Amino acid sequence: MATAIIAVLGTLLGALVAGAMQHLITLSARRDRDRQALAAAVASLLGAATDYRRHQYLKHVVRGTGEAESLELKTARFEAQCVVTKAVTALTLATDNATLLRLATALVDASSEIKNHAHDDRPAIDGSEDRARRAHDAFQSAAAQHLRQFRR
Repeated sequence: MATAIIAVLGTLLGALVAGAMQHLITLSARRDRDRQALAAAVASLLGAATDYRRHQYLKHVVRGTGEAESLELKTARFEAQCVVTKAVTALTLATDNATLLRLATALVDASSEIKNHAHDDRPAIDGSEDRARRAHDAFQSAAAQHLRQFRR
């Protein structure tokens, strides 16, 4: 009888350990999936913001030559802005980290600011570009630090 009880207890203990291990594996997989989604959203926003700034700068270059901006360039600039919006949406869905979301908003705002200046106001354009780069670097640094926490 004691042998049977020990066998039953051993089986139950084995089932508990197996269940606990499966739970830990599931949590680890979820954490890895969440980290990958966040990393993809961060990379997407950083790339989209860079492209958007480039399009804003090109607008000033074209206007500075006195040429009319082509529909193709306007369309590309609008598309770049849409890609930024999509990237912010992906980031918002991937994290609720208030610091990252605040820095992402600052990055988008600084990148958008470049378009607000006259094409011949180089100091204002350069100042906006510098602020946008600093916002880019701040977001990138905070995101990298946040993503490193997933490794622990």
